[in-house]
Amino acid sequence: MRFYRFKYLIMSLAVIFISFLCINLSANADQKNVYDLSEWQGNFTSAQVQQLKNEVPFVILRVQYGSEYSDRTFQHNKNLLDQYHVPYGVYSFSQYESVSDAKNEARVLYNRAPNAKFYVNDYEDQTVKSGDTNDATLAWLNELRSLVGNKKILFYSYQNFMLNYAAEAISSYDGYWLAAYQSNEPERENVLWQYTDHYYSPALGKYIDSSLLTSKKSSWFIGNPTVVLHTKYYRDNQTLMTKSSFNEDFYNHVVSDNKYMNYLKITSRGSNNRAKTVTTDCKAVVGGKVFYRCYYEGKYLGWISSDALGPHISYSKANGTKNVKSNPSNNFYNHVMNSHFKNINMTARGSEYANKKLTVTQKAKKNGWKSYYYKCYYKGKYLGWFYQGSFK
Repeated sequence: MRFYRFKYLIMSLAVIFISFLCINLSANADQKNVYDLSEWQGNFTSAQVQQLKNEVPFVILRVQYGSEYSDRTFQHNKNLLDQYHVPYGVYSFSQYESVSDAKNEARVLYNRAPNAKFYVNDYEDQTVKSGDTNDATLAWLNELRSLVGNKKILFYSYQNFMLNYAAEAISSYDGYWLAAYQSNEPERENVLWQYTDHYYSPALGKYIDSSLLTSKKSSWFIGNPTVVLHTKYYRDNQTLMTKSSFNEDFYNHVVSDNKYMNYLKITSRGSNNRAKTVTTDCKAVVGGKVFYRCYYEGKYLGWISSDALGPHISYSKANGTKNVKSNPSNNFYNHVMNSHFKNINMTARGSEYANKKLTVTQKAKKNGWKSYYYKCYYKGKYLGWFYQGSFK
């Protein structure tokens, strides 16, 4: 992947002959090989891209070297891949020096390639000068996740580097793209194995880096291109709450609606609109996933998935006592169940207070519900929120 490979040169030479004889078969037969390409392969031609479509299930393009250097061929080659419907993922050769720098590199990568099928953090050069390398690597992931939603985000490196600098952060990534120039598949778990930098591509007429699909099929990376999701829209007027913690943004269109894939843009940052009361006027259902068009205090926010939303809850005072049933089916929680709060945890077991008389000080009702939750105490001890159905 890098333009210099001195660390792997000896290993690479040792396996070139094996790779050529045993693995360098026509990719059209099984499409197990995946190429990663950069400006070092030059600008593609239309004829090359049309042939490339029959050699590989997808390619991976370098977008940048750090945040400041943009690959000179990316835009040209990406446009041809789009024209001939060749799926592609993208990678950034990381040069981040701190947590904030890592976040910036991730944002720049997304802005340069917002329609990529998946994204890769190619971290194989230790450049972090401030803070922990794991923290920076995790920050890169989290920043990108807030932009790309459910698209896969991979970590690329060779094993020794990963263990030294990203052993903790890698577990949060969707998969490991392992660089190991050897004839046998490494024991280390991976979703892609880069086994050679000397694979001959008939389409490109060059020797290039190549990886093999291992534990995942191509559809895991790029989705299933044969499946066309149909979106249904409905009028839907609700009052909801954005959750206290979610990693999505609001968009001008439903992100899963194929018709608008090339026109998507962020209309409002989710991080600026957490734990807010929003109204909706339209609902969309696509592939079983639900999205809402949202407004805050009359201002348009955009479309967001139901994963980022919870029911709006009305709170009011409640003075008195209530008796728990003999066999209560609910437990006590620190917040109303399924509300917008980040951490909702059980605070006490309902069965431990069977037939007990509790003091209630507040009640809460979800929009559209007729039943209440009550904030409960027993002999002055705070128990938590308890559902009305478990009272006598």
